[in-house]
This record gives sequence, structure tokens and C-alpha cells, in this order.
Amino acid sequence: METEKPIKIRLAGGLRVLVEGKPAALPQSRKTRALLTFLALENRPVERAELCELLWENTDDPRAALRWSLSRLRAITGGSEKPWLKAGTDSIGIDSRLVDVDILGVSGLLDTGIAHLDRDELLLLEKSFAPAGLGKLVDVGGVSFNLWLETARTTIAQLHLRLIRQLLLRTDLESEQRLYLGSRCVGQNPLNDAANLVYLQELSAQQGTGNARKVFQRVLHTYRQNGQSESALVAGWQGLAGKSRAVSASEREACLFGEGGYWPALPEKPSVAVLDFTCFGNHEGGDVLARGLTTDLNSRLARLPYFFVISRASSTRFSADSCSPQEIGRRLGVRYLLSGSTQRGDRRVRVTVNLLDASNGKEVWSEHYDRELDDLFSVQDEITGAVIAAMESAIELEEARRSLMKQPENLNAWEYFHRGLWHSLHFQPAENETANHLFSRAIELDPYFSRAHAGLSFTHFSRAFLNSADNVNDEIARAAVAGQASVDLDPRDSMGHWSLGRALFLSRQHDQALASIDQSLSINPNYAQGHYARGFIGIHAGQDEVALPFLDSAQRLSPFDPLLFAMKSSRGISLAHQGRFEEAAAWALRATHEPNAHFHTYAVAAGCLELAGRRDEAREKAGWVMSRRPDFSLDVFRRSFPHKDESRRRHFINALSRAGIPGIV
Repeated sequence: METEKPIKIRLAGGLRVLVEGKPAALPQSRKTRALLTFLALENRPVERAELCELLWENTDDPRAALRWSLSRLRAITGGSEKPWLKAGTDSIGIDSRLVDVDILGVSGLLDTGIAHLDRDELLLLEKSFAPAGLGKLVDVGGVSFNLWLETARTTIAQLHLRLIRQLLLRTDLESEQRLYLGSRCVGQNPLNDAANLVYLQELSAQQGTGNARKVFQRVLHTYRQNGQSESALVAGWQGLAGKSRAVSASEREACLFGEGGYWPALPEKPSVAVLDFTCFGNHEGGDVLARGLTTDLNSRLARLPYFFVISRASSTRFSADSCSPQEIGRRLGVRYLLSGSTQRGDRRVRVTVNLLDASNGKEVWSEHYDRELDDLFSVQDEITGAVIAAMESAIELEEARRSLMKQPENLNAWEYFHRGLWHSLHFQPAENETANHLFSRAIELDPYFSRAHAGLSFTHFSRAFLNSADNVNDEIARAAVAGQASVDLDPRDSMGHWSLGRALFLSRQHDQALASIDQSLSINPNYAQGHYARGFIGIHAGQDEVALPFLDSAQRLSPFDPLLFAMKSSRGISLAHQGRFEEAAAWALRATHEPNAHFHTYAVAAGCLELAGRRDEAREKAGWVMSRRPDFSLDVFRRSFPHKDESRRRHFINALSRAGIPGIV
């Protein structure tokens, strides 16, 4: 039996701390309370720099302020000999061996199932949730902390709703308890279809359809006052009307999880459920990899803010063989289903992965991975990263295709974004202007949509990079502003840091640009375009040899990426800087044969071919550039590919000049 922990942090109904079962006096400082809340919910060592930025970004000495708050937190335990705060030189965390955090405990209970647990204890646990929650901490820190706090409050609210739903599935509840839980469901989500249908179902079963109908009319009025769509609510009510008898367990489950006429609405952002991977064969321990891949994929996808990912507790209820994709998608309220299988021999493993569109059962993407099994966990990490990178690209392409089939007036913010992304990756001025308009429309619909701001930044970058604007410097500045806006709105989104890094690169701030790209990759290590940008900018910061592995990773993660031409062209530039001219020419030529290759790609090929002594081919490529872009020059190339130390690539500029690109060397 697990030993009871001496310190308990309670967050469900507002912050409380119990030490050896007795309430502890909390510091009066709201920032100190916010610090405790953040550390408790993050449940990991947190860098001191991150904490300072979250809570004390406008303080003269943020580290001193952090130390002061830590001293107040240590005092909570009354000088206990056991240090429950693990404070190192660079990071701070809570010792989970000594501290119990209620929210983390509830999440763990729901993930493992609560059917066997004591009913009365669970009801007391449910009552501990209060609407106020963490509301008193709003505006304690900066924008980043408020974004984190909003996410934390949403997570706690969703956890509460999950607990209520699981309780309502039990057969040992009294009727009054069911009705109470139904009302709590509505209190948590007054404009949520599922919450209202849960309550109406219990009310209809216990007090008759007449009383339930009166409540339904009041709910309908509230929906209309708030501009909430009522179609799903009305459809669900029609399925419930007339059920004044006791509700069976299967009917209750149908209402709670989407059957009987009501289906959870699809989120606007791409939504995914990871189904359990199947292990084929009878190799001893063969199912370890299958379970590990399922868990890792679910966990790592859930960290990406631009996906809506169903929790493991819900997705484990289904398998790819038990129901049709359409049924699973409807019941879980997701568009995409990720499933797969593993086959293991003595020293080799094959993993097959499939991504389906649950709305029609169509396969969006599939792949198999064969690996030598030297280290099970390394193989698991490698395959997980490769799958996430590939499915991101596949989903983005599929979402773009869906948006292109809809009339513009019917698009939501995410659909405008994906349509804009599709146009932006064609690297043509006209396509870029279309993308700029679409990203702007997405922002009009949702001003806080960080990815749309990142997309807008990319279009300003492209105007400058492709020399298609009257004032290139203005476009570079706008790219930086939009990129920073994206980061401010959601610091957890890798695309925001990526777009800001590219804008900083054009403004010749190489070190800051690399820092932004590094932040992007720390958020999503599988971001193929982030790896490309790290290599590309690194090359122009004088880090040619170090940059090449990032280009390798980009191609490995996304072998059919829209930026594949740029990955190959960048490798050509780097090899030319290193004096490996024949290799450089080979890679630069390959880049010109890729989709989306533009005039800069051909200019790079001209320079590499000239350095390799292949003058006629170099002049041919330079002539191709000048025939299509008469305004192109060495100055345009320098501005689009700014180097931290121009003297280090003088030989390349000279080669472009010899090949026929005009301008002052």
C-alpha cells in the first residue's frame, strides 16, 4: 500500500495546503501562491529563468523576487526537516515523494478507472471542485502566465466533467445523487450540449418528461440569448423525450458518450484520437513496444497546442477492429484516428502506422518503420518522433484540402489558416498575397489565434525574401511584429517561435534568430521545418558543419516536405562554404528539380556550379533567373540571405557575379 504523503496541495476548489492533515497558513503574496500553483500542476523541474519570465518579467531583479517567494513557500511546512521543494542552481520542482497534488491524483484515477473505488469517497472528491478554482490568480503574472493559467483552469474543468461522467455510469448511485451530479454538470458547462443532455436525461427519468421539458425550454432560451447553436441540443432532447421510466446503464452511457442522437461537436482545430496499437506475434515482451508507442504518441501529441487530442482514458474504450472509424470518430468527437501494429523478431521490429479520416474512413497517411532492436526505448523514441512529424504534415495537407472545398463565407478561423498555409508554401508572390489575405481573415475571426499571426509573419517574410514588396525593410519589421504577437499569444506553439526566428534572421539578428528556433524545437523536437530553419540560419551564422545535421533531421522527419527544395539548396550553400564544390553543385541541382523551387534556388545552383568549374551550366541557371526576375541582383541575394560575416562567403558572391548575376561584388 502506498504511504500517505505528509503534504497535500489542493487546487480543485482554490489553493489550499495541508501539512500532516492540518491546514497550513499560505503566504499573502499572490505571486507566491501563483508560483506554488504552477509548480504543483507542472509536476516537473522548472528552469528558474522560465519562472522569472512567467511571474516577474517586469521586475528589476526577478531572481531575487523568486528567491523571496521560495523562502515563503518553505515556511509553509513549519520548518519540516524534509525539503519538499527541490531547488537546484538552475531549476525548481516539487518532490512528488512528499507532496500529493489533488488534480494529478484525480487524473491518475480516471486514467486507470474508478469503478472499483468507494462511491462516497468519490462523491466527496467531486464536491471539492468549485467554480472559483484558480480565478484569483488572473493577471498575477504576464501574458505567458495568463495563457498557462487559462489552460490550467480549462484542464481542471474538463477533469471535473470527466469525473462527473464516470460517476454517473456507476450503478450504486441514488436517484438524488444522480440528479445532483447532473446539475453540477450543467453548472460546470452551462452552454455545453453534453452537460445539459446529461442533466435533462436524469431529470426526465426521475421527475417525468413534463418537468424536464420546462427545464429544456429554459436552456433553449439561454442558448438563443448567447448565440449558441441549438441543433445538437434539440436533436438530443428529441431522443430523450418520453423516457420518463428509469434509465438503463446503456442509455446513460449513450447520453454521456455520444449515442442516442447526440454526438460531440468536432473542435475547430484538428482533432485526433490515438487508438491502442496491436501486437502481432507471440514474442515474449512483444506488447511492450505496442503499449509504449500508444502512450508516447498520445502524450507527445497532447503537448502540441494546435491539436485537440482525446485523453487515453477515453480512447482506450475503442480499437480499430471493434468499431468502424466513423463510429469511433462520432463517439469521441474527433476527425482523425491514429492506429498501428507492431511485429517483433529477436533483433528487429516492424511498426505499421495508419492515419484515418474518421468522417469517411479514408486513409490519410500510412507508413511502416523497420528498425534494428538494439535499445527498445531508443527505437520507441525514434519511431514516435518520426510518426508525429509525418502525421503533422499529412493532417495539415488534409485540412488544407478540406478548406479548399468549402465556400469562403463558410470558413472558420482554422480553415482560413489551413487554406492560407497551403497558398503560402507555393513561394510565388501572387500565392503569397492570397495567403496574407486568408491569415488576416483568420485573425479577424479570432484575434487570439497565435498560428494565424505566425502565418501572417511568414507572408511578410516571403514578401521580403522574394523581393515582391516596394519597401522590403517594412515587410521585415512587420514579419517580426506578427511573429512576436504569435509568441506572446501562445508561447507553447513552435510555429510562433519559428516565424519570429525567420524574421529576426532577415533583420540580421542571427543569434536572436537561432535562439527563437531553438525554443521552437524545445517545444516540438519533431518539427521538421524547425530543424530546417535551424540549419539554414546556422549556415548564415557561420556554423556550416554544425548546421548540416539539422538539415539531415529535417529531411528524415519530413521526406516530402514542401520546403524540401530549400533543405537541399541550403545543403548546397553550406558545402560550397566548406569548399566541397562538386557536392555543393550536386545538391543545388537536386533542389531545382523539387516542387516549389523558386528563383533563389536557381541562383544558388548557379553559384555552386560556377565554383565547381561548370561554367556553362552556371550561366544557364543564372540566365533562367534573370529571364524571370530581371530585378534580381547580388544585392537582392545578400538581403535575402544575410550572412553574419560577409567576408566568409565572398567567394560565393564572386561566383554568382561570374555566372552572370549583376551587381557590385
